[in-house]
Amino acid sequence: MTRNYFNIIIALLVALALTTACASKNGSEDTKALTQKAIATATKAAKAVVETNHSDTLAMQNAILEAKAMQAEFQVTGDTSVINSYNRAFKKYLQENDPGLAKEMFIERPKDLPKDEQWDEFEQLVKVTNPQEQ
Repeated sequence: MTRNYFNIIIALLVALALTTACASKNGSEDTKALTQKAIATATKAAKAVVETNHSDTLAMQNAILEAKAMQAEFQVTGDTSVINSYNRAFKKYLQENDPGLAKEMFIERPKDLPKDEQWDEFEQLVKVTNPQEQ
C-alpha cells in the first residue's frame, strides 16, 4: 500500500472521529428513515470501494472520497445514531467482503486497553507514541 493511500485513510478516520464527536440527536421517526437510508448508502459506498482496483491508488482515493461525500449527507443531520449507522454499515460491508482492506482502514482495539474501558474505532485518533515522529 502506498503512503498516499495510507494518508487518505487516516484523514477519513480523523474526519469520522471529529464529525461523530460533534453531532447530536434528532426525532425518532426521522431517525428511523434516515438510519435505513444511511445503511443502504453506506453499503453502496463500501461496495464501490471493494470493487475498485486496490493497486490503483487514484481510483481508491476517488472511491474513498465518494464514500465520504455520501456520508456527508448524514453528517449534516447532526444525528449521531444515523451517522454511526452509516459508519458501522460501511465497516461491516468491508469486513465481510474485503477483510484485508477493512483491517487497514479501521484501527483495532488495543490489546492492552482494560476491558472495562470503552472503545469505538470511529472516535479514536491515531496517537503518536514517539514525539520525534511528529
